[in-house]
Amino acid sequence: MIALLKSLDKALGFALRWFCIANMLALTLVLTAVVFIRFVPVATLSWSDEIVEWLMASLIFIAAAALWRENDHFKITMISERLAGTQGGRVFTLVLEVLTAIFIALFAQYSLDLTLGVGRTSPVLSWPVTWWYAPMPIAGFIMVVYAIRNVVQGIRAVVEGCRRNRADGLAGVQHEQRNW
Repeated sequence: MIALLKSLDKALGFALRWFCIANMLALTLVLTAVVFIRFVPVATLSWSDEIVEWLMASLIFIAAAALWRENDHFKITMISERLAGTQGGRVFTLVLEVLTAIFIALFAQYSLDLTLGVGRTSPVLSWPVTWWYAPMPIAGFIMVVYAIRNVVQGIRAVVEGCRRNRADGLAGVQHEQRNW
């Protein structure tokens, strides 16, 4: 079961990374074409604004999910670095992970509601505006899965720390009893 989850994780990471790379490449090409056509007016790209909006929205949210998967997103680590290696640090990290998981779950749920509630189409391409909003709940639910993983890892770290502290405490008591 763990091997299956690890292979799914690896495949998802690969897909997220390549989606972002392809998205960035497409964004670069469209924006380059827009700039070129502004200086050399050989055609009109009236559709380009909508494509750029969709590419940016999907890049931002899917890249956030990719960074979340790697635990490589922006963090302020001053307190956690000072508490690193202590039981207080492990508990602090667990509390942060639980709060973050709650926030991400709320984000995913509300962005899904927003996405499903959009009934318009885009003015130029006549695409459903849902496509512009869809990256939010998709990324949100991917991030929820990894937030749950982080909470589970945090619980394990706290439990391990308790076991280690208990074992160290018992060893210290036994050592003192022998010396007495």
